[in-house]
Amino acid sequence: MRLVSKIKSFIVPHGQQPRTVPVGLYRGLRLEIDLVSQTQLYLGLWERETHAFIREASSRCLWAIDVGAGKGELCLFLLRHSHAQRIFAFEPQQSETNMIAHNLHLNGVSPNDRCVVLSKFVGCLPTPDCISLDSLDLDRRKRGFLKIDVDGAEMDVLRSGDGLLTSAPMDIVLETHSQSLEVECLEFLTARGFRCEVVKNAWWRALVPEQRPSAHNRWLWATKY
Repeated sequence: MRLVSKIKSFIVPHGQQPRTVPVGLYRGLRLEIDLVSQTQLYLGLWERETHAFIREASSRCLWAIDVGAGKGELCLFLLRHSHAQRIFAFEPQQSETNMIAHNLHLNGVSPNDRCVVLSKFVGCLPTPDCISLDSLDLDRRKRGFLKIDVDGAEMDVLRSGDGLLTSAPMDIVLETHSQSLEVECLEFLTARGFRCEVVKNAWWRALVPEQRPSAHNRWLWATKY
């Protein structure tokens, strides 16, 4: 494994630079990518297990919330392939939201009323750097899409949107980071009328792992009409 890493670091150019994703869900998007550490994003393999669910949600959502927006790839996908009238993207660090804004720019988009990028946590804390899902200006009569990837703070995000989750029809893709969190999230969403499904890691992850920091890392797909 160490030899493979050395060979890869030798033949693959280092450094983050704009690259057009050639295949997969984000095909055609222009993103800042370092091929040494983000090859799977470039090759359409990163979180490949969720892509069918994202396509399904994007085909019918009229608003979207991306909590843990990463490089902004999902926001860009929704801007291109959905009828979402409002998209909120959240990353707590300014450097990360700057990267999202940069990737939007690379694709000819700037943050505006349709795509709002915020350097905030999402949760229940009453602090200036934290915002609740329930406080967002959304039409709850219209169908939405919520994606959550927050490395262990899943329940705090969900509790901050108790009213939204109870009242609005939506689809959810939620990454869970422990067995206990998975169970807790399932119980929370089921109690609010969602039909839930555990999205397990693909069999081929034994050959192409995502090098996750936690042993338990998979997703929930939840939907409510």
